[in-house]
Amino acid sequence: MLQCEAREWLSRYRKKVLELGKHDARDWWDDTIAKIEKIRGKPAADQLRKAMNAESGKNRRDLS
Repeated sequence: MLQCEAREWLSRYRKKVLELGKHDARDWWDDTIAKIEKIRGKPAADQLRKAMNAESGKNRRDLS
């Protein structure tokens, strides 16, 4: 389930990069992850980040 959520957030982030540019998308993500930390707690937000990094790395390996 966490991998599915990680893929969803990666998709949303990539869409924001196309819409806003990399800098503003990063600001959006920082605000979003801060809200997630506030609601779920820091360990849950860290776990989501880790899952997103794993999914992102998996996608890069699949493209090679």
